[in-house]
Amino acid sequence: MNLIIDGDRLIFKNNFFLLEDLYTPEFFKYSDSRAVDYYNKTYFVNELFVNFIQNFLALEKFIMDNKISYIDTTKSSNILLYYVVDIAKTHNLKISRSRSYSKYFNITKFYFHLVSSYILLVLLMIKIPQKKIERKKGDIAIIRTPSLKNKIEHLNLFSEIEDPYSNDSLYKYFKLSTRLVLLSKSFFESFSQYAVLKNTMKIYLGCNSKFLLNSFYGKRLVHLNLYKNILDSYMKSNDFDKLYTSNNLDRFAVVEEELAKKHNVSLVGIPHGLEYGFKFPKCFTGDVFYVTSKLAVNYFNNLYKTTKFIFDEDFITSIFRKKIIIKSETKIVYFSEPREGNVNHQIISGLLPFLKDFNVSLKLKLHPKEKQEEYQKYNLEIIEDFNEAIIGNICFSRKSTILLEALYNDSISSAILINQKDKTIFSNFPSLQIKDINQAYNFKELANWIIESHKIKKT
Repeated sequence: MNLIIDGDRLIFKNNFFLLEDLYTPEFFKYSDSRAVDYYNKTYFVNELFVNFIQNFLALEKFIMDNKISYIDTTKSSNILLYYVVDIAKTHNLKISRSRSYSKYFNITKFYFHLVSSYILLVLLMIKIPQKKIERKKGDIAIIRTPSLKNKIEHLNLFSEIEDPYSNDSLYKYFKLSTRLVLLSKSFFESFSQYAVLKNTMKIYLGCNSKFLLNSFYGKRLVHLNLYKNILDSYMKSNDFDKLYTSNNLDRFAVVEEELAKKHNVSLVGIPHGLEYGFKFPKCFTGDVFYVTSKLAVNYFNNLYKTTKFIFDEDFITSIFRKKIIIKSETKIVYFSEPREGNVNHQIISGLLPFLKDFNVSLKLKLHPKEKQEEYQKYNLEIIEDFNEAIIGNICFSRKSTILLEALYNDSISSAILINQKDKTIFSNFPSLQIKDINQAYNFKELANWIIESHKIKKT
C-alpha cells in the first residue's frame, strides 16, 4: 500500500487526513499503553510526549496498521518529513523524496532563538526596580498565568507573580547583579539541556525527529532556567509550608516539584483547566492534586496508581464560582473555541434555523483569540463580559472548561459534538462525563435541550 504526503495532508486510498485526525479513541488506548516507555527524568518528559512523541506514534500506527510499504514525501512539509524518515528507517520502508530538508537552517534557528531570548531577558531584568525582600512563612502561590490569578483570588493566599515583563514580578527581590548572574548561568545551562533533549529524541524517535525540537525550545530554555534559579533562591530566603501551582504537567511543573522537594515544601496542584484523561509518562505534579469532579478522582488515581488526586467541592467551588450577582433574563450563550473555527460556524449556522422556529435568540461569547468580525454575518449579540455570559444562563460549547464552570455559576450546560474529532477529545476529559453536562450530537438534539432548559429556567 502507498501513502502520499502533500504538505500537512496524508493521502491514502483517495482519502485525506491531517495528523490530528489519527488521534482516535483506539490510538489513545495505544498511547496509554506506551506512555511509560517514554518516562525520563528531564523537565521536558511530558512536553516531549504530547508535542512530539504522540505525533510519531499516531503516524507510525497508521502506517503499520494499513500495511503501507511505500511513502511519497516529495511534497511533504518538513514536520511530517522528519517523522516519516525515522519511521521508514525503523520499519525498513521505501520512501521517495526529491527535496533536502533544512537541518542546518533548523539548527541555526535554535541558536538564534536562544541568544535572542537571552538578550531580551537581559533587557527585561534591567528595567525591573529592586524591592527589599521580607522573609515570609506559610503558604504561597506563584502566579504565571491569568488562569491561576483568577482561581486563587478568593482563597486568601499570599502570592507572587512570575512574569519578566512585569515590574511587580518575583525578580524584583533580587539585585540587578544577582539577576544577571543567574540569567547568565541559565543561558549556559540551556546548552547542556539542549544536548540532553537531542539525545533523548534520538533514542525515542530517531536522528531526524530531533530537529523538531529547535523552533519549540530555542525560545523557551533560558526563561525556564531563569525561573528555576530565581525560584530556588527565593524559596531559600523564605520559610514556606505549601506551594500552590496550576503548572500541572509542563516543564515549569517539574521544576516546581524538584524545588519543593529540595526545600521541604508541600506542593499543591490546582487544575489549570480540565484534566487530560490520557496517560502521560509522568503523573501530574503535586503531593496533592485537586481535580474538578468526583468522577476524576477514581479515574486518575487508577490511571497513575496513586492516591493524591482528591475532590473537595468547597475548594473547587471557591475556584470556579464568581463572587458577583448578575440579575438579568436567562440568556442562551454559545462559547466558541479558537481551534477549528470552521466548526464554530457550522454549529451557529446549523442551530439558528431551529431556534428561529421557537423564537429564541442566541448570543455569543467569543474566545479572546477570536475576532468579532468573523461572526458579524450572523447579526448576533456578542457578550464581552465573561461573568455576564457564565452566570445564570444556558451555556453550550464543544469541549471546554466552560461546560464545568457554568455548573458552578447557576447555569446549565451542554456539549455540542458534531464531528468525530470533538467526540474523541471530549471523551478524554473525565470531568466532562458527569451527568449534569448534557451531550448533544446534532442540532435538533441541542435545540430541544435548549428549549426544555429555557422552560425550566423560567419556572
